[in-house]
Amino acid sequence: MKRGTVCTAAALGALLLMMGTATRVNAAVLIDSFETQVPWSVYQGAYSSGGFSTTTGVTDGTYSFVVSGTAGPDYSSMMGTASSMSLTTLLSQAANVSVDVYTPPASFGFFQQWSLAVNNSDTGFQSVDGYSYSQSPVIGTQSTLTWTMPVGIRNTLATSTNPTALVFLVGGGFSAGNETMYIDNLRVPTLVPEPGSAAILSLAGIGSIMARRRARRM
Repeated sequence: MKRGTVCTAAALGALLLMMGTATRVNAAVLIDSFETQVPWSVYQGAYSSGGFSTTTGVTDGTYSFVVSGTAGPDYSSMMGTASSMSLTTLLSQAANVSVDVYTPPASFGFFQQWSLAVNNSDTGFQSVDGYSYSQSPVIGTQSTLTWTMPVGIRNTLATSTNPTALVFLVGGGFSAGNETMYIDNLRVPTLVPEPGSAAILSLAGIGSIMARRRARRM
């Protein structure tokens, strides 16, 4: 093989590598802002849906979802979305998942910790942060909690034909008479190829043709 052909092949490899890794985060898809007033399921026994608020914890639209309890949250599943195939598809391309949480001043013993799990027949019930409860809202204010979606979970969901739900696990302290949280604005930004990827693919195709022509002249 001539030197020019070797150089072209190397260049092609570099271009294809660039194409495979050229992604960017797309605008976030809004999953729930509770404008339809359809509540999530609430799982912890000491907690229940408190309905919807139009005055507190609203960060998108008009409503927030209210969850109230009579004890400190126990680090088990607190609440979750309905299962759907649309979530399976969306999460297979997700860069991360975020949700806005408002906790009133002096609530939850001044601390709360959250983990996020994906529930799908193919992934099983799997925490995206390894049950590390990596996200903590600041008590007394509105906080945005964000979890990065692991590549392994995304890849499994990409081939799944089963519906998926998101489940939030919550733990924390106890403040008598002040165990209420307000949830809004569940968003999922997705990963998409960079616009330059198409151009790179075209360059790779041209380079491949040139390499074949050089090979025939040998």
